This record gives sequence, C-alpha cells and structure tokens, in this order.
Amino acid sequence: MIEKSVAKIIVDLLVEAGVRHVFGIVSIHNMPIVDAISATPGIDLVTSRHEQGAAHMADGYARATGELGVALGSTGPGTTNMLTGLYEADFASSRLLVITGQAETGFYGKAKGYVHEAENQKRMLEAVTDAVASPRYAHEVGPMLKGVIEAMYSGRPRPGAIEVPIDLQYASIASPTLTIEVPQPIRPDTQTIEAAVSRIDDADKRVIIAGGGVRTAEARAALTAFAELLNAPVITTANGKGAFPVAHPLHMGNALMRPPIRQLVSEADLVVAIGTRFQAGTGGTKINLRLPALLHIDVDPMHLNLNFKADIAVLSDAELAINALRNFEYTEGCGSYLEKMRALVDETGNNLRKAFGSDHAHALDVFSKYLATGVAFVRDSTIPGYNWGNTLLPIDQPGGYVFPTSGAIGPGLPLGLGVATALAKKTFVMHGDGGLMFHVGELAAAAQYQIPVVVIVFNDGGYGVLRGLQYNQFDGRFNGTELHTPDFVKLAESMGVTAFYANDVTELDERLAAAMVEKGPVLIELNANNMQPIDGVIPSPTA
Repeated sequence: MIEKSVAKIIVDLLVEAGVRHVFGIVSIHNMPIVDAISATPGIDLVTSRHEQGAAHMADGYARATGELGVALGSTGPGTTNMLTGLYEADFASSRLLVITGQAETGFYGKAKGYVHEAENQKRMLEAVTDAVASPRYAHEVGPMLKGVIEAMYSGRPRPGAIEVPIDLQYASIASPTLTIEVPQPIRPDTQTIEAAVSRIDDADKRVIIAGGGVRTAEARAALTAFAELLNAPVITTANGKGAFPVAHPLHMGNALMRPPIRQLVSEADLVVAIGTRFQAGTGGTKINLRLPALLHIDVDPMHLNLNFKADIAVLSDAELAINALRNFEYTEGCGSYLEKMRALVDETGNNLRKAFGSDHAHALDVFSKYLATGVAFVRDSTIPGYNWGNTLLPIDQPGGYVFPTSGAIGPGLPLGLGVATALAKKTFVMHGDGGLMFHVGELAAAAQYQIPVVVIVFNDGGYGVLRGLQYNQFDGRFNGTELHTPDFVKLAESMGVTAFYANDVTELDERLAAAMVEKGPVLIELNANNMQPIDGVIPSPTA
C-alpha cells in the first residue's frame, strides 16, 4: 500500500466524495490539511474571514449542489465559531461537513492549558450534527471520515463533523483505498403505497403541498407528472419554492400563509404533503391550518406526525415515493375545486402586491426579470424577503431559493458566496443593512476569489423586521433596532468590490444591469427609506 500523510488521506477522500471547494481559515491545527489541499488537483481552498462565514458558505455550497459542503477550522475557538453554521445547516437539512483540528493526542483531555484545547468539543459538535468522529489513532481517521460522510447521505440530509488531532494530521501511514459508499435512498413500503393510492383515488378535492424535500430536478419532474395525473393544485412552502414549474397551470406557489387559501385547503378531501415538516412561523407559532385527511411523505421519521397527525404516513425519499404513486391510475380531481383555488390564488396574490406598495412591487418585478434568465437567488432575513420574497418571487429551479431557514439574521452573504462558488454563475443576495454587518468582512473573500455575487442591500438604518415587532408589542417603543450604518458603497470599494448606490427603487434596474456585466462581486446599496413602506411594516423613525 502507498504511504500517505493522514492530511492527504482526508483530502483524497473529499475528492472521492465530489468536493471541489473547501471553505475555511488556516490554523496551526489544520495546516497539514491546507497544504494537502494545495497539492491536490481538482480541489481548492476558499479562505473566509471568519469560521462562521466559512460554515455558512459551505452550507450554501451544499444546498446548491445537493452534495457535501466542507468547512475547515481550528480546534477550540475556530470550532465554536462554526457551531452557528452547523445549527443553520441542521435546520435546513443540508450536508455541511465540518473538519476541525484538535490538540495533540498526548495532551487531549488532560486540561494542561494546551493552546486551543477543547476536550468537550465533540459533545458540542454532536448537539448540531448527525454524526461526529473523534479519532485517536492515525489509521482511524480515513475510515471514520468515510463513516461520517456516508451517515450524512443516509435519510434526511444533515451535517456531520470530525475533529483530527494535529499530530495525526502530520502522521504518515500505509493507506488503503477508501471509497464512499452512498447508502441507497429510502424506498416506500409497498403496502403503505397501496393504502395511499386507495386514499387518493377515493378523494375528489385533492391538494399537494411540496416542501424542501423536493429538491432535485428529477423529483421536480416526478412531482409535475404526478400532479398532472391527479389534476391537483400544487402549493409550495418557502423551502419548496422551485419544486414545481412556475408557469404550470397547477402551480399555486407559496400561498399557504394566506388565510383564504388555508380555508380552501381545509375544504379539500385530501392533502398530499411531500418533504415538509410544516415548519412553524417566524413568531414560533404553529401554522394556523386545519387539515382534512393527510397523506404525508417524508424521509425523516421524526417529521411524520410531528405538527399534524397523518392518516397515512409514508417514510420514503420524495422522488421514489412520487414515482411509486405514479404507477397507478386515478380518477381525475375536481375541476371546479381547482379553478376556485386558482382564482383565489390570483386574487390574494394581487391583494398582496397592492399591500406591498408600488416601490416594492417594482423591486419584485426587477428581480423577477433577472431570475427568468437563470440567476440564483439568496436572501437574508429581511422585510422584502419575508413579504414578497417568500410569496410572489418566481423561483423556477429546485433548491433555487436559499435563505436562513432557522430565521437567523446575517447568514445571507456567506450563503450566497457558497451558492455562487458552487454554481459559478451570477447569484443575487438580498440583504438588510443590519444583517449584512454580521459578515461584512466576507466581501473581502468575494473580491479575492472574484465570486460572482450581486449583493443588494436594502438600507433602512436598522433591524426592520424587529422594529415592527417592537412597535406592535411595546406600545410603539423602539429599543436597540436603530443602527448607525456605514457608507456601504465606500466600504465595499475599499475591499475591492464594485459598488453602486440607488437613491430610490427607480434606479434599481439600471444598477442591476450594470452589475450583471461585471465579472466579479458587486454591491448595490438601495435607500429603503425612500421606498413606499409595505402595509403593516413600520418605517424607521429617522426616515
């Protein structure tokens, strides 16, 4: 057998797993791995400016590809910095693999004050991952890493981690050939499918709800054929945007948050929910929805019967379950119910657009025009994101709408850098001024690697979402939500990022047109205080 350093074994296994980029920061506790990356064709290191940013970048990379996103950090403080990214990836069902260093094996767990010592690091990582490995011998590293990666591909996509003591990274051993054996996707039980078929055929008014579990082109194609077979309307969740063709007459979009649509759904005979756990709203409350009979398909047994009791629960990969259901013939669904749903979706959508006001409606149209050309879209937790991003923004590719699923403020920029790196194409990142400051240093990484992001900052001088909540809950008082913000154009330019300023929304189209011809990153600062506010949204008191 060929002798290799353990660091080289790690990198070769990442290449075997299809990884092309690793996001991270070099440290005394991972330098051998960094060196092995530089010496290995087909894989590159993208140096972030903070380990949390690296984790979010790798998460975005994983969501864009459906494969592994890898973040590399140091032991101790470097690892604690990455925990937030792991938490978000776990919330979003994303395959984020974190590789961290660890103290030398001779010092590990002895509390001698070894630099970056973190003897409870494995326990921290276990709180936000599906699988964690902590090898103590050089020959264990490769097989343990292989096991973590394979576990991340078993069932629902989830993050994983491995900590590798620095002395093991430097060690050289005879290396066996290691290959990733991806587990077969979970197939539905035949008897359960037969019961589901009978229940579907007995129903006249049927509704399909598609979530983030329908995240591949193949699953989207299967869902389209299945919906046509039933002549059933398809509602998507925010995570499910892109799971069904936007122009299809059965597409209803993310309409479930509209009370008239929820009422109509409650009048159906059967709801077929695929790849969704019915995530609670931003306020932490269960969605106010009364379901009729529920057929629930999900790859995670913990999601079945979680928020709603299923009449029939199908534990399965989404695509395999849909294809199994397509093998049968059904009576055609109720045409009048479909038409009523379509008319109500149009009516409520028009009402939403009016509530957005002319300026936000204009911004929606401008973004929509570019999305039609295949631009990827990422958003942070922002007022426009929650209002028209989640609802009317037309996303027409599976997994094409990436946002902080946990509701966190700030991950938008690094998520977008990961998506753009993975896809190597223009990616819009819609941000608020408050959220951008969480990871503003990553603009330097965007410039260094000429990552093709277009960051649009809606600057309203504070945390707009929280401002509205405060106003409504504390008798109109604001506390801690008004922010001093920098000149984002000058700040971006100082980091080597091309930047433009739009004083109002009428200038947005021109600025985006200019951004699209730039090869590298671009930032556009939009004065959101010059926009007509959305109904119910509290503007900045300093606007």
